[in-house]
Amino acid sequence: MATQDSAVEQVLLADQSDRKLRRALSFQDLFMISFGGVVGSGWLFAVAYSAFYAGPAAIVSWIIAGIFMIAIALCFSETASALHRTGQLVRGPLYSHGGYTGYIIGAAYILGSITVPAIEAEAVVTYLTAYPQFSFAVSSDGLLSAGGVVIAVILLIAFFFLNYVGVRFLGLFNSIVTWWKLIIPTLTVIFLFTVFKASNFTVSGGFVPFGWPGVFIAIPSAGIGFAYLGFRGAAQFSGEAKNPQRDAPRAIVLSIGAAVVLYVLLQVVFIGALNWGAAGIAPGDWAALPSTVVWTKPFYEVMKEAGPALLGGFASILLVDAVVSPSGTGWIFLGEATRAVYGVGADGFFPRGLLSIQQRTRIPWVALIATTVVGAIFIAPFPAWYLFAGFVTDTFTISLLMGPLTLYVVRRYAPNIHRPFQLPAAYWIGAVAFIGGALIIYWSEFGGLFYVITVIFLVLPVFYWFYVPRNFGISQGLSVTVGVVQLVLVVVDTVYGYIDLHIGNVVSLHATPPAVADSTLTTTFLIYWFAMLLIIWVPTLFMQRLSNADGKKAFPSAYWVLVLLFVEPLISWFSVLGTCTPAGCYGPLAHPGTPYIPFPYDTVIMTIVAAVIYVWAMRSGYRTKDLAQIESMLAKPDADEVASA
Repeated sequence: MATQDSAVEQVLLADQSDRKLRRALSFQDLFMISFGGVVGSGWLFAVAYSAFYAGPAAIVSWIIAGIFMIAIALCFSETASALHRTGQLVRGPLYSHGGYTGYIIGAAYILGSITVPAIEAEAVVTYLTAYPQFSFAVSSDGLLSAGGVVIAVILLIAFFFLNYVGVRFLGLFNSIVTWWKLIIPTLTVIFLFTVFKASNFTVSGGFVPFGWPGVFIAIPSAGIGFAYLGFRGAAQFSGEAKNPQRDAPRAIVLSIGAAVVLYVLLQVVFIGALNWGAAGIAPGDWAALPSTVVWTKPFYEVMKEAGPALLGGFASILLVDAVVSPSGTGWIFLGEATRAVYGVGADGFFPRGLLSIQQRTRIPWVALIATTVVGAIFIAPFPAWYLFAGFVTDTFTISLLMGPLTLYVVRRYAPNIHRPFQLPAAYWIGAVAFIGGALIIYWSEFGGLFYVITVIFLVLPVFYWFYVPRNFGISQGLSVTVGVVQLVLVVVDTVYGYIDLHIGNVVSLHATPPAVADSTLTTTFLIYWFAMLLIIWVPTLFMQRLSNADGKKAFPSAYWVLVLLFVEPLISWFSVLGTCTPAGCYGPLAHPGTPYIPFPYDTVIMTIVAAVIYVWAMRSGYRTKDLAQIESMLAKPDADEVASA
């Protein structure tokens, strides 16, 4: 049976490991880590993909996403100030909502973070094809060839060694690289304004050529949300900062604010500088961008074809930046993902060996190796930047929903924790953050949601295998059996849904409507959805009934996140947002453009649902044993110095 002593033991074990980490990062280091994480491959690719979905209105997409991300960042600024622990983005949910919520959120975060170094490596390889000697690396359809996959894996290994030498070197080296990453995009904005054509904003189709649904779809599907997500770096590395309570909040807020301004300007100049004739498409034909050279190397091709020789020369510098910017983000995210895996190990969800610290460099070396290996495995099945972007955005955003919730619960149930930064109007800013995050997930096309939710449910049995027997008083044999049965059923239902719902068609940028009647697709979807509902909820309720007092609190505390994961695809399936690309709306719709729930009513419904779940989720938090123990350690103003002693 789990006892108070077992919870104390887990927190103290993690704290002993935390103390071995080197506290060497300054405010500038933290800012550069966050800003360097934001300015990576997103600025090199997302502008073209956003224009494909929304045309000139992609500018609005960046602004909307920026508002939501700033609200989320503000919430994490307070939690980073209070819970300044390495990997705290995956440790906070355990403190505020217990083990079941902590595992689901931690799993979502790790699934996103562990794939980012891979997507950044793919971005580097894609841009390198501008050099003839690397033309073999990418095939004609924009996907990495076998040779390209090998180069991407080699880059991941290079990211590994940059992290392995220690956080002090990483901070110094990253600061130098991030200055480069700030200067080059800024010069790009300035130079492209010299060839700016305002008429590009009003050509055929106008400012919103595909309607407002395309504006919202672009946020998760075109990589806009992905581009902003790097702000979390300062929070993840806060346990290795010299003064995390003061510096982490400032670094988070300043990095995301600067990124919003930069990305909006980059989108403006990309649209204004696009040369239709050089691209080989009719003016205003945004849907044809995937068939042009602009698609795989957006700013390089726009700059090269702009006209003035100066811009053509600067395009060559962009090729250098196409290696530097994604690589900089890649090694940051490899370090961040390592801290997330370390945090999950500290929570007790995975083997405790993940807490092992290398004595000389003081980095979590086992977690670093595991993160690198798993990231490399993801490259082969997802050999293109755009295949990753939506998946990473959704998985990360699911985890970021915990920002306002953890803030509220820690304030309420651990008031003695010292927090130098306190967010004003936290309830309302938290509402914007949570509802905005839920909408970003919802605005993914249905196929994208299918992949994200499937992967989360596939790793859910691990919770039964490791955490439940240790903490909830249920035997190892029964826990393992329940997990295995759930895993098998999830696989069977997923295969059924993937094949019979034509998921491959729905997520393809060049999809064609499945040759199946509307009623047949909808029936199939409902069978798939209800089956998955039973597969996830029956073990949850069954194990809750058998659990000790801790489990009987932890399982209900996670009901809200399970409801959200099932409601999002349900509304998406019956709306236009779930099944649209610039080529038209299809999938479960018998007639293109006639959804069961038309826009904007679907978004209004999702907003109301998200608001209700926000209130529910805040009230689901409680004073966990982990939170009680961490409060006793962080209650004093000098707690940070005591931990370092």
